[in-house]
Amino acid sequence: FGHKGALEAGATYEEAITKGSKKGKTGFADLVWKPRVLIEMKKRGEDLSKHYPQAFEYWSRLVPNRPRYVLLCNFDQFWIFDFDLQIDEPVDRVNLNDLKNRVSAFNFMEVGNRTPIFQNNQVEITETAARRMGELFQLLKKRSHKSGFDELTAQRFILQCVLAMFAEDRGLLPRDLFISCVQECLNGGNSYDVLGGLFQQMNQPGITPVGKYQGVDYFNGGLFSIIHPIELTNKELEFLDVAARQDWSKIRPAIFGNIFEGTANAEERHTYGMHFTSEADIMKIVRPTISRYWEERIEQAGTIGELNTLQLELQQYKVLDPACGSGNFLYVAYQELKRIEQLLIEKIANRRRSASDQLQISFVTPKQFYGMDINPFAVELARVTLMIARKVAIDRFNLTEASLPLDTLDSNIICADALFTDWQKADAIIGNPPFLGGKHMRLNLSDDYVNKVFARFSEVKDSVDFCSYWFRLAHNQLDEKGRAGLVGTNSISQGKSRVAALDYITHNGGHIHEAISTQPWSGEANVHVSIVNWSKVEPVSYYLDNHQVS
Repeated sequence: FGHKGALEAGATYEEAITKGSKKGKTGFADLVWKPRVLIEMKKRGEDLSKHYPQAFEYWSRLVPNRPRYVLLCNFDQFWIFDFDLQIDEPVDRVNLNDLKNRVSAFNFMEVGNRTPIFQNNQVEITETAARRMGELFQLLKKRSHKSGFDELTAQRFILQCVLAMFAEDRGLLPRDLFISCVQECLNGGNSYDVLGGLFQQMNQPGITPVGKYQGVDYFNGGLFSIIHPIELTNKELEFLDVAARQDWSKIRPAIFGNIFEGTANAEERHTYGMHFTSEADIMKIVRPTISRYWEERIEQAGTIGELNTLQLELQQYKVLDPACGSGNFLYVAYQELKRIEQLLIEKIANRRRSASDQLQISFVTPKQFYGMDINPFAVELARVTLMIARKVAIDRFNLTEASLPLDTLDSNIICADALFTDWQKADAIIGNPPFLGGKHMRLNLSDDYVNKVFARFSEVKDSVDFCSYWFRLAHNQLDEKGRAGLVGTNSISQGKSRVAALDYITHNGGHIHEAISTQPWSGEANVHVSIVNWSKVEPVSYYLDNHQVS
């Protein structure tokens, strides 16, 4: 790559990283070259997918001047990660025997630091597909009343298309079936008959035996329980045709919903202080609150009895996002809990020195995840996001569990105002509640609504940021073993909002064990946030801005 050597280029070997090991102790990264790359070498034949969490942990704690890329290698294959883009899937995989032809993926290593060319950048595909579907929704929305259907009908139809396109490219529908249906409509077919017929078949138990929809399996009675008569125009069909030709197997659900919702409802998102969240930032909540908690417990469990007890506990573990939006926090948490499940199954198999079929049965399901949001479109989108999550996990971990029918999540993710609704009891509460400065609440929300909030939280004497109320309610919901992690505007750590939120937690049996005091937020440069993870059990150590504090 044009350098005299690693040390001469400014890299260091065996760099100590506080709390970087599996046991939460100091870990040692094989090579750190700021700000370019962190490299971890594993034994030949090692499954690199098992090592990405450790690499992410190292990367997340390497502040300031964190490396842009992370490279995992097992002497046969290189996996290149850009965690700012996508967390659990490398932006490229390069086989050693193909290195000569694929060296452009490593351009970031060169003296000139050229832009690398990756072949698995799923964010680009997701952004294109999400915006295309958001624009199609806007077209339907503009003509909805004139054409005899309402906005929610248009939303539901779009989501039915989204799930069908994902299902087609993930092998849940016969190959190219959805695209051929769109083509038939472009050639004069009636979209209500053709696409509506497909959606109806997806809601019929059993596999369609013959005809145009032969081979279509039963999805569920949730999203497809109501099929609306929408006749698409040629322009709308062309939008759908272009979207359907994207590789939906590469769509990243954790960001798809945000982009889609943002394109469809930009004005409403601003009014309620809703903000886009990257996967890397979501992990700053999910790992301290959920992942590390389980990793440490599995590490400490030594006997089959202890591991079986953990397995039963994991089956009953519940996660709640009380401001779930399009479900991105729930999606990432679900994927992490499925990964944790595999760690546990593997350790049980190693203890028994077997890999019996019984041990391979998965037990974590989307039914363990709950959410609420005030926006009905976001609720429908979150349900679809979690439906998709299950198939993604099955493919990612090579699971034997059935892909269909999908889980009906109508009672898990509900349309409700979290400030005035009873919350589902959960072991972990995570999320990104809406930010609105106290002075802006009356400008963006009605006087009646703000007065209702003040009456509900009469003990909060001052005008505080809107998100403060979620911190209080989340803490009140936790049992003695419960854990929570929320994002708040950085005013949460200052003045009156601090008194209402963080001080309330620490004065009522809570321990903030990991926090980031302030950082720019994912999608909006003018928003700075604090990230707060806490529990009612006193932790062994505390971390502020990725540094251990006494």
